[in-house]
Amino acid sequence: MKLAVFQKELEDTFRNAGFESPELESAYIVSEITNVAYVELPLARNRLLTEDELRKGRGFLARRLKNEPFQYIFGWTQFRFLNLKIGPGALIPRPETELLPDLLLKYLPVNARVCELGTGSGAISLALASERPDLDVWGSELSPEAFFWSERNRTALALPNVHFFHGSLFEPFGEEKFDAVAANLPYISPAERDALPENVRNYEPAEALFAPDDGFALIERAILEAPRHLRERSGLFFEIGETQGKRAQDCAMRTGFFTKAEILPDQYGVARFLAAYRESEA
Repeated sequence: MKLAVFQKELEDTFRNAGFESPELESAYIVSEITNVAYVELPLARNRLLTEDELRKGRGFLARRLKNEPFQYIFGWTQFRFLNLKIGPGALIPRPETELLPDLLLKYLPVNARVCELGTGSGAISLALASERPDLDVWGSELSPEAFFWSERNRTALALPNVHFFHGSLFEPFGEEKFDAVAANLPYISPAERDALPENVRNYEPAEALFAPDDGFALIERAILEAPRHLRERSGLFFEIGETQGKRAQDCAMRTGFFTKAEILPDQYGVARFLAAYRESEA
């Protein structure tokens, strides 16, 4: 079967199933099974697909029709400049999270030490370590399933300046102190579960999405624990829910450690990040 014929078959199936973008859905699958770049598919329209490619493509189609995320189906995702392995048990990194490393990279001095809480697939830590080889990056992850993916990615990328530990928040770090702490902890209220897209609520790990107290419980705990693990001049950079800004700012200043806290937008203009700093001795 020619590539264009199979792509049209997939497209028609997605359209009949009510998918919003059947053309994109079909192109993603064909690109993945043929290793032909998405933009180059029209040039390969007459290529004959192998039986293995057709079998794999129809298998991907069956999974996607159940709304399983493409990242889990294909087993990889892109984050900044990295291709990361990913699968069930690890949160899929979002485009807005790509701005979190930017905040850290602009802030951190040469040879700084930084830790990430709840590293998941390892995306944030590995981006920092790859883009700034001078950094000493530590990451913690409580979920055994997510820790598997972070370790797999760390091993594959062979970055000597990143270290992952299995455990909750700061617990694996003992009394170590850092120049900055980063986190994308769960910040969605369990009451919002039914409003989430099916591909999120049915496939991504609940422990990476939801937290008690309107989604703020784990963020608050991490903010309150942070001062014991930060140096005299240091920063905290957390992704938060769009309605949690004031509460996060107040929590940071309530520690008595941070001298400044601000809420910064993502690329869509949504209040997305808490940045708290200790600029001098309080």
